[in-house]
Formats: sequence, structure tokens, C-alpha cells
Amino acid sequence: MDINEIKKYKNKQQFLQKKSHLEKRLQKDILENDTAYIPCKVGGMEDIISKFSMDGFFSLDAEFLEFIMGYVECIPPEYPVILEIYGPKFSSEEKNLITETISDEMAYILGRCEEENEIRKRRFSFLVLATIVSAIILGFARRLIEDVPLEFFYVIFWLFADALVRYLFIEKKDYREEKIRMGRLASMKVEFVEDKEDAKKGE
Repeated sequence: MDINEIKKYKNKQQFLQKKSHLEKRLQKDILENDTAYIPCKVGGMEDIISKFSMDGFFSLDAEFLEFIMGYVECIPPEYPVILEIYGPKFSSEEKNLITETISDEMAYILGRCEEENEIRKRRFSFLVLATIVSAIILGFARRLIEDVPLEFFYVIFWLFADALVRYLFIEKKDYREEKIRMGRLASMKVEFVEDKEDAKKGE
């Protein structure tokens, strides 16, 4: 192994061992009094409300929504979230519109998550039934059918059993965590700060 290869290997090992210390960074930057504060600087309504919105059918700007979602992904699920919007002085009507639009958007996101979870629950019920039925068929096949190779029935049984086990021990936890994240977004509060020094965290 030449010097360059050794250097590359050491670099990769260094990158592999690098730690982010995310919890400390969060405690320092956005966590206070068991609450996560997401600071967001905007120049006006156009940075929050999508330009494609119509009266009575408002939606969030895609970049604004992506900013919030990216932040929330890094925050541990046990912390409630407050979105602090820094920017110009908004009127009461504008504040209400922004707050309601954010709330509606998050409710839609939560709704999609709930629908997906319902589909997964039905899929889980099917997997349970399919595993039981295939186990019964496999049991009868071992006793009554001699001409058909048993491997065929084993493959069917383990196909469903594997999917069922993967759901129970891996996917179910992921789906639950996703529901928590979406539920937290739907519970997110919004605060408006005209000047950064006027922020009142922890109150």
C-alpha cells in the first residue's frame, strides 16, 4: 500500500469517527425550557404564502415548508415546536392568515400520514392472514401432497412470514415515529418577532 492509499484510508477512518454532537448543538441553538424554537427570517408574505394561492385556498411556499420540515427532522420527538417568524411588522389579518395557513398545511400533512398508516394496518392484517393460511397449507401439503415439492410451499410461507416480521420489528416503529413527527408539526405554534432582540423564549 503506497503513501496515497494510506492517506486516503486514514481520511476515511477520520470521517467515520467524526461525531456531530447533535444533542449539544440543539441545546445550544434551538432548545430552551423543554421546547424547540425554530427561527425563520422572512421578508414578507411572499416568503410564506405560495404565489399560486388563491383567496380561500392558501398554501405554504415550498421552500418555506421545506425549511420547517428539515429543521423538525433534527429535533428529538419529545420536544414541542414553536416557529418564530422574524420579519416585518405583519397586520393582525396577515398574522391570522399565516397562522391558519401553516396550521392547515400541517393538518393536511398529518392527514396523509394517517391515511398511509391505515393502508399499512390493512396490509398488516393481510400479512397475518396470509401467514396463517400459508402455514396451514404447508402443514397439509407435508401430509397429503407428495408429488409437489415442499419447497414451493415453504417459499410462499416464508415470503409472508418475512414481511410480517419485518413490519413488526422494523417498519412499525418507523411508522410510529413518522406519526409522532407529523403530529408534532400539526401541534406547532407560531410566534411573530419584529426584531430578534424582542424574542421572548421560554415565556
